[in-house]
Amino acid sequence: MKRILLFFIMSAAFAYGLFASDSLPFPVSVGGQAAKDGTPFAKIENPVAADAELSVQSKDAMIIVNVNAVNAKSEPVPGSTPAVILLQGKTKTNLDKTMDGKKLAAGNYVVSVVSEGKTASILLTIK
Repeated sequence: MKRILLFFIMSAAFAYGLFASDSLPFPVSVGGQAAKDGTPFAKIENPVAADAELSVQSKDAMIIVNVNAVNAKSEPVPGSTPAVILLQGKTKTNLDKTMDGKKLAAGNYVVSVVSEGKTASILLTIK
């Protein structure tokens, strides 16, 4: 039940991120690169490693990260399962610290970072 609820929350957060007018309401960096604001997604310019550091500038005690595989048009890949990363009491982690323990494959992703009641939506490529 807990897992289903978390998936529902993450799906809602991802959907909210797709339609938010500000794709980057707080600073986020991945692999040492600051996300650059854009529409509809902020973007990490250069590909990052599957274990790249994720840093969120937030004072929230709980930060939820939803990582969704997308195609070249930035549309969700049918049948793909979002990866979830939780930051509890910290603002840094690595992309390979998913709740299911699976490493993210090379490809394009939209990373939705939920903190402070807002969602940052960031397009990135894992090499």
